[in-house]
Amino acid sequence: MTDLGVDGASAPAGAARADASRSWRPWRMRLAWVLAVLALLSVGLGLLARSSLPVNDAADRHFDHAWLHSRPFATNQMRIDGRPRPQVEAPEPSDTAAWRSVALPLVESRRPDLPAQAQPRPLRVWWYRVDYVVPPGVEGALALYVPRITGGAVQVIQYEQDHWRLAWDGSDRWREQWNRPVFVDLGAAPPAGSTLHLAIGLVRYDTGQHRMSRIDVGPRETLAARDSWRRALQLTAPEVGSLTFLALGLFALVYWLRRRRGQAYLLFFFSSVVWTLRSLHYFIDMPADKVAYTWFWWATNASLSWVMILIYLFAFRFDARRYPRVERALIVFVVAMSLLTMPFEWSPLSSLVQQHLVNAVVAFMVTTWLTIVAWRGGRIEFRVIVVTLWLSELLGAHDLLLIAGRVSIESVYLLPFATILVLLSFLFAVQVRYAAAIDQAERVNVGLEARLAVREAELRANHERLRLIEREQALLLERQRLMRDMHDGLGSTLMSTLVLAEQGNLEQGAVAALLRECVDDLRLVIDSLEPIEHDLVTLLASLRHRLGRRLEAAGLRMQWEVDDLPPLHWLNPPDALQVLRIVQEVLTNVLKHAAARTVRIATRLAGDGQVQVLVEDDGCGFDVALVEQGRGLRHLVQRAARLGGRLSIDSVAGRGTRVTLDLPLQRETRA
Repeated sequence: MTDLGVDGASAPAGAARADASRSWRPWRMRLAWVLAVLALLSVGLGLLARSSLPVNDAADRHFDHAWLHSRPFATNQMRIDGRPRPQVEAPEPSDTAAWRSVALPLVESRRPDLPAQAQPRPLRVWWYRVDYVVPPGVEGALALYVPRITGGAVQVIQYEQDHWRLAWDGSDRWREQWNRPVFVDLGAAPPAGSTLHLAIGLVRYDTGQHRMSRIDVGPRETLAARDSWRRALQLTAPEVGSLTFLALGLFALVYWLRRRRGQAYLLFFFSSVVWTLRSLHYFIDMPADKVAYTWFWWATNASLSWVMILIYLFAFRFDARRYPRVERALIVFVVAMSLLTMPFEWSPLSSLVQQHLVNAVVAFMVTTWLTIVAWRGGRIEFRVIVVTLWLSELLGAHDLLLIAGRVSIESVYLLPFATILVLLSFLFAVQVRYAAAIDQAERVNVGLEARLAVREAELRANHERLRLIEREQALLLERQRLMRDMHDGLGSTLMSTLVLAEQGNLEQGAVAALLRECVDDLRLVIDSLEPIEHDLVTLLASLRHRLGRRLEAAGLRMQWEVDDLPPLHWLNPPDALQVLRIVQEVLTNVLKHAAARTVRIATRLAGDGQVQVLVEDDGCGFDVALVEQGRGLRHLVQRAARLGGRLSIDSVAGRGTRVTLDLPLQRETRA
């Protein structure tokens, strides 16, 4: 990996550790997935084995043989839901000629002497009798339990006092009987050694087929636990799996609505909806209306093709390549299957075994092709989904064999449990993508942090260079200002004094006065450089210190009336020099022209956000109108304007002069 570190070796070491951690993640995820699948298969096989084994109870009798008697229905029999209800009429147990022994479980097909489409279709009832001898020590209630009876309406009868008594009537639930066990409470157990004669009646058309599993008779508590377990596997588990699948599908839909590019999530949502439709016949009551029942049964079985195709389309989205022709072919197939399996007489695929056999063949072909694609370079989540498809194929093949009678009727339909595998594969795929996104974000963050560190170092270096440049520029500007001030003030005065002295036009006293002005001007420049923290009062105090003795020597008394003022943040050295020059010029004019005895310097805070500096004398005064255009006063006004302030002069002949300098409290700082 490219070294993105900046300071030392800590960044490369951290990046190496991150790479090592990421390199182990795929193997950990693969191992976790394999272990989860193995654990799921082990638990599933254990549960199914437990559901098929007999109850380990000495009082329970597991009948694998029964006595069979079949007879046609009488024409005057009572009907329920449009179908005949079997009468409680069976031969007496002692009539050995009427009963024949059969092995359980068994599949009883149509009579060979009847055509498959015989009209009218005759009705028959099959009675399966078992004789239970109550073992010693049995107390409490007894029950009869049959894991599965399919193909017709069911009744349970018991022989008491030389006649058959109806113990349980399930003929009105014939539509749901295909996947629901029979559990009948037989009441209190008779004395030990007594024989219970029980018979299970099943009525159907002679042209049809029914199946009967083995029969258990024994203590009610023992058989109730087994019945509860069977119902949990055959009814509750498909319901919970479908609702969980649907809930996760709704979550995928919400995610897709926020991110429309993820088509896999939308396909997963449709798969969950169609699978819920497919599983309805596992746990809800069928419609009582014959037409509604026929179309409902068609919809729940035909939807299996839609579920299969949607899951395949979902799997395609986890491969980097696209197969539009295959997807279109699958869509054409599912539409054709929906049309060819409709419950019409002309439908070529009306048999349930035929429908699921065609689905199994297509599923095998597509899954085999996906396996080849995944083997040649599919991503880990795509390969896991392919493994899940194969496991689902095995579960579906088991159910197809169960429907075709090639697997024991006591087995549980396993295809509903495929939802667990699909959910796990979906969660695994989402987890892989989430982990990949996190890893990518971490790599991006590492790169960004490294680049940010480089940029910060560059910025610090640039800032340091800029600070040095600014410092040098500030020194250069200050040097240029000092040179300009000294050239314009001190330099010009010295030059004019030198010229006059060389020409002999100045006396010694005049030369001394000019030199004294030069010294004062030099001191002003120096005072403007002193740190005064933007304090105007401190600045004026330095001027008082410089000029105080000179004013006293000239016989001028100074009155100092300065109030505390807020700091002027704009008062930098150049502006401070301008303030000092204005006040110095005013005081010089007082010395030269006012003939005053007292000069007053005061400061105050005006009400309009201004700071005022007042210089007032009691001299002879002058007429402002006559000297307003003079050069000296005009320079003072210009200096005040450069400070953002204003200079005003009030004077009356014989009454002295007042000069007011208004300065702003706030002002934009000048570059």
